[in-house]
Amino acid sequence: MRIPTDIKAFLRARHPLKILAACTALAVAGPVAVAQAAASSANSGPTVHFPGLPQVGALFGSADYTGSSASHFCTATVIDSPAGDLVLTAAHCVWDASTGTYTHSSITFAPGYDNGLNSHLGGAWTVAQIDVPAGYKADGDPVDDYALLEIVPQHGLSIERVTGGLRLATTRLPEQVAVVGYNDLVYDVSGNEPIICRATAFEETDAGEPWSRFNCDNYQDGTSGGPWITRGGDVVGVIGGYEQGGDSPNWSYSTIFNQATIDFYRSVAWS
Repeated sequence: MRIPTDIKAFLRARHPLKILAACTALAVAGPVAVAQAAASSANSGPTVHFPGLPQVGALFGSADYTGSSASHFCTATVIDSPAGDLVLTAAHCVWDASTGTYTHSSITFAPGYDNGLNSHLGGAWTVAQIDVPAGYKADGDPVDDYALLEIVPQHGLSIERVTGGLRLATTRLPEQVAVVGYNDLVYDVSGNEPIICRATAFEETDAGEPWSRFNCDNYQDGTSGGPWITRGGDVVGVIGGYEQGGDSPNWSYSTIFNQATIDFYRSVAWS
């Protein structure tokens, strides 16, 4: 199931502060209203905090969900799938190739996280299984820096039934995208609020490989795994890849999603 979010309006909006106020007022109306309101909150350049999207949330390594001790460490997105149980993030968020181990003993995902858990969206959801491409799992190949997390249902409902899901698609460059993420609190005192920026993703070659890149400021540690959302609502990248997403907060990278990415998704979604 996919919840319509009018992504075109999401990318066209010119007055983020007015739209954010409207989003806040509508938040109590439930997931669909939140999606429609947040969908209109794109800005025309600078990075801003905003109320978030129901399909996008933060990953947590412990049950510390509020205040200055909140333990979110990366960003992830509910992806449309047959079972409705898949969340997309960056592989380096969940797998340490240098040690051959997972980065956390347990992980929860909080969709629509904004200064706390969103009870309308089920609060925190448990990750049951982590699927990482073979290339990244073997030696941390940044070309394969994406992963799928399988989520435990709540009360008989899949996470996608509650939040809706965005479609995974291949990258076409250049392309205008909106990128959502959660900054680490070490770098951003407002890191418990999601950020968003609209930019044109373009191709750049580094270390002999092509990558997607966008230029927006204040994308700190913690935004890794953040989705690159097109006008049509497709996810065509996640912050990661080259330099695990970039060594400056003023620009970010993604591996270029291609047929290998889709094949990996299908191997998990249809298993």
